[in-house]
Amino acid sequence: MAGSGGRPCGAPGEEPPGTPGADPPGESGADPHSESGADPHGAPRRKTAAVLGSVLLGAAVALVAAACVGGADAPRHTSAPRHTSAHRLPSGSATAGPSAQGGGGPAVRDASAPPPSPHAVPAAGCTATLALVESWPGGYRGTATISNTTGRPMNDWYIQWLLPQGATITQAWKGTHMQSGPIAMIHAPADDPVLAPGATVSGIGFVGAAATPPAFTEITCG
Repeated sequence: MAGSGGRPCGAPGEEPPGTPGADPPGESGADPHSESGADPHGAPRRKTAAVLGSVLLGAAVALVAAACVGGADAPRHTSAPRHTSAHRLPSGSATAGPSAQGGGGPAVRDASAPPPSPHAVPAAGCTATLALVESWPGGYRGTATISNTTGRPMNDWYIQWLLPQGATITQAWKGTHMQSGPIAMIHAPADDPVLAPGATVSGIGFVGAAATPPAFTEITCG
């Protein structure tokens, strides 16, 4: 019996369940174990690889840092300083610098040695004597002798001494005289300047001016 305007059950045009043409569950071509065709094991594998890479990178960085720290803290070996022997000088002695070979080093004098006289000239292996022969008001006359005991010729020999304040030397014979302040000196004559080894020159005379008879002190020769 037909209803008004309604389709009876099983009427043509309606596809009952199981009608051919409908895809059964699981036959649409998609993998039932994945979403949108993706590999379900891909994400865990990538995560594991990333973790292993991080661990290996951290271990490598730690090894490099340890090597750098060990190299920085390692002590550096330098060559040991060379020790030079020092020679102690005996008390009162002196040593000559390079000036002995023509250099410019000064001689070093021990502080314990007495300072030299400001007017003294070092003796060079000779002897000299001076004597006052006569004096008069305002003047005097003296004589000198020099002997060569050096063992070698003395070229341009001299005799030097100190005069009292105000005394002078004005003339000499058998030598050439000169004066600087209280220091008086007689040099060898220009025509006979060499004094042979062991030889003596005597009778060297000189005259000068002085208020009182002068004394001759700090006599040296060379």
